[in-house]
Amino acid sequence: MIKKIHSLLLFSFTAAGFHAQNAVPAYQSRVDMVSEKNIVNNLKEFEGLGIKTTGSKENNNAFNWIKNKYLSYGFTEDQISEDPFKMGKVESKNLIITKKGTVQPDKYIIICGHFDSINGPGVNDNGSGTTIIMEAARILKDVPTDYSIKFIHFSGEEQGLKGSKHYVDNVVYKDNVRQFDIKLVFNLDQVGGKKGLFHDTVYCDEDQGGSSKNNKASTDATKELMKYVTLYSPLKAAVDPAEDTDYISFEKKGEVITGFFEYLRSELPHTPDDTFANTDTRYVFNIGKATLGALQHFAQASVVNEKK
Repeated sequence: MIKKIHSLLLFSFTAAGFHAQNAVPAYQSRVDMVSEKNIVNNLKEFEGLGIKTTGSKENNNAFNWIKNKYLSYGFTEDQISEDPFKMGKVESKNLIITKKGTVQPDKYIIICGHFDSINGPGVNDNGSGTTIIMEAARILKDVPTDYSIKFIHFSGEEQGLKGSKHYVDNVVYKDNVRQFDIKLVFNLDQVGGKKGLFHDTVYCDEDQGGSSKNNKASTDATKELMKYVTLYSPLKAAVDPAEDTDYISFEKKGEVITGFFEYLRSELPHTPDDTFANTDTRYVFNIGKATLGALQHFAQASVVNEKK
C-alpha cells in the first residue's frame, strides 16, 4: 500500500463519553482468545513464503497457505470461494470465506486485506492485516452473528487494487447489478508498525472523498471503530482519510468503508526489509484485539458465551 501523507488535523480518540461504555463481556472473552503466539507464527510463515508478487509462484503459494489455514480452522470447502482474475498475461486469485448470519444472512460485513507484496516478503504490508483477519475468523467460526461475514484476501493490490476491483466489478456488481447487500467494508492494511518505535495508536480510516452520499455513514462507522479500539485494546485511535487500498474499490460503488492503518508510519514496505524482524508483533497483536472487538459489534455477534 502507498498512502499519502496529509496535513489535515488528526485527533486522538479520548472523548469521555465514549470511554463510559463498557465492553460486552462475551465479546471481551473472545478478544482474550486472540493468540499472540498464532500471530507470531503466522507472520513468520508468511515471511517464509517469499516475495508474493501478483501472478508469481510465491503469490499462489501464499493463496494456498491462507486457504489451508481456513480449512484447518474448520471452515468447509463450500464456505470458501476463489475469484480468479487477469492483469494482462498475469493470473492471480482472490480468496473469499463466507460465514452466514443467523438473523440477516443476506447482509454482509466484509473484512478484507491484501496478501500480495512487492520487493520483499511484505510482513507488515500486508502480512499483518492477513494474519489478523485469519485470527478473527478462527475465533468467530462457530460464534453466531446476526449479519453474515465475508473474510476476503485480495491479490493485485500493489498493482493498483486490481484484485479488489475485479471482485467488486464481477462478483459484487455482476453486470452492473448489485448481487448482495453490504453493511460495511472493514479493511486492514499495513498495521505492523516498525520494531523499535513506540506504537500506542492506530489510524481509523474515514471516507472523506469520492461520492459524498456514503461519507456520513463512513464517518459514523469510523467513530464506532475508534470506540471499539479503546474498549478492546490498550491502543488509542486517531482518524485518517481513507485512500489507496482495497476498500476504495468498494467506495467507488457507494459502499460504506472504514479500516485500520498504522499510526507511526514505517518506511520499510515495498523494500526487502519489510520482514518479521522489523515488524512490531505486539502492535499487530493489539490491533488484532481491536479488530475482533469491532467485528463482533459490526456483525452483531452473540452476547452469550459458548459452552466449552
